[in-house]
Amino acid sequence: MKYDRFLKVARYNLAINRALYLKMAVSLFLVMALPLLLFIVKTIWTMGITRNVDYALAATIPGSNIRGWMQVSFIFAMPIICGYMFHNLLTKQTRTKELTLPASNGEKFLFHALMTVGGAFVVYFVSFFVIDLLQYLYVALVFGISHATFFPYKLLFFSYKATGCVDPITAFMGDFWLGFILKQAWVAYFSTYILGNAIKYKYNVLWTYVFHVALGFVSMALLGLSMPVIIGADWAWLQNIELEKVMLFFRISITLFFSFITIFCWWMSYRLYCRAQITTRRNP
Repeated sequence: MKYDRFLKVARYNLAINRALYLKMAVSLFLVMALPLLLFIVKTIWTMGITRNVDYALAATIPGSNIRGWMQVSFIFAMPIICGYMFHNLLTKQTRTKELTLPASNGEKFLFHALMTVGGAFVVYFVSFFVIDLLQYLYVALVFGISHATFFPYKLLFFSYKATGCVDPITAFMGDFWLGFILKQAWVAYFSTYILGNAIKYKYNVLWTYVFHVALGFVSMALLGLSMPVIIGADWAWLQNIELEKVMLFFRISITLFFSFITIFCWWMSYRLYCRAQITTRRNP
């Protein structure tokens, strides 16, 4: 990889696709900022009826609620963003331009990963500060600076408590390892949409979602068919097993499983990107 050549690829793609990247970033921010809009409308409505500042500001949305909404919005938006990682391969014309760029496949692949996946995380974390600043300025200008307060960022990012911890992505409260496994599962889930985009350039988000639904249906059907065998089995041997060792084995196995899925999706996506053609039967 050559740094100068990578910068040329970045400048070219930003010049061609600046509007798309800006639209994706603004759309993600506006969805995550919806609680702020509701807060503004509610305070104005309450102030118009009661003429009381305290009543109006009682509608203040705590930082933890803002965080929860932003996390949910980010989780729902991330598969769509991952599905746009190879947006330059959507049509025959853009495919020709992308594949004939004077750069290596690794450099082009890295740029797309940074602009979509990396850019989404940057927008996610920056939005906390921007939304906080906007609500502070709004309250200060409309109700007076004495009423304006910032959100408690120790709740928005990472804080330990007596019962466990709160992480910035999952908001999972409890065992750290279980929270880590939950994040791994989401990363693996997002990665499948990147692989789906590498396989199918059009309607890939929809097809990947259908695949997950079908996989879930088949898994539940197999589980239902195997329930009589599971119930009728002799589980007396479980009494001699140490629970801590079983939990350790379970956590390590799940961690390796989701790590394998993530690595496989990214590796296969890169392989398919390197083998991309101008036209194929799957992507005419």
